[in-house]
Amino acid sequence: MTQVDTGNENVFRDAIKKHRGKYYVEYKPAIWCNPLATVNLTFPQPIVDIEIVRSSMEYELEYWLSQYPVPVMVTAWDAKEDIVQVSSKDDESHLFGYVNQHTGQIVKYWRLPSGNELPSEQMNEKYFSLVYEGMPFRRQDDVRRKALREAVITGRAIRFIVLLVVGVPLLIQIVSLGIDWIGYVLSGISISVGLYKLCKSMGWVKPSKREQMKAEKNLKMEHYFYHCEKNPEAFNRLKIENFERETIERTIKQGKEILKSSGD
Repeated sequence: MTQVDTGNENVFRDAIKKHRGKYYVEYKPAIWCNPLATVNLTFPQPIVDIEIVRSSMEYELEYWLSQYPVPVMVTAWDAKEDIVQVSSKDDESHLFGYVNQHTGQIVKYWRLPSGNELPSEQMNEKYFSLVYEGMPFRRQDDVRRKALREAVITGRAIRFIVLLVVGVPLLIQIVSLGIDWIGYVLSGISISVGLYKLCKSMGWVKPSKREQMKAEKNLKMEHYFYHCEKNPEAFNRLKIENFERETIERTIKQGKEILKSSGD
């Protein structure tokens, strides 16, 4: 995509992802509604040494500021998508920094800086358009138009489904009022369905494999529900464990995808 001057309009820029071996990192460029770039480190494996996390956060701060000198916040996450606490104080587990344009030195804080501690001249779209020159972007108006088109398409699909589910049967009923043979056909269908259900209930018609699987699934669900009702505390613990396992699996999968794309 060809980059042009975007200093006078709002744009969205894509995140950049890299794999570092023990963790992967995602850099999200600053934009007009969030004038602070963010760097997220994710450690898919259990964290043993917090000092490794701290030094990795400091490395990423310096690396990304050397690439894009925009004020940035660095945060580390574990496989469960929880913030890694590198300090006993919650507000000291985030690393903030920027490049002093007069000295060229990096200024960093292991705490939330006050408003006047960050350079406001480095936190506007005109400055971003210079620093992020060459980076692909999407204009805010283009994003809105795309979202509107997708909403219109979704609305049409929903209306079509409603027409099939509600409109067609209703139309058949209306038409059948004036045509005798259609009424006879519909009555025959209704009687046939009733006879089929009777045969199934009497055991004269064997259920299909799909119906057997559905019945077995419903029986299991009733069995599980009974035990969940008997022990809701254990059920809640099981839900948390399942959620954590799914989160860890998703985190590991994302790391592998980033590693694969980095290799390409």
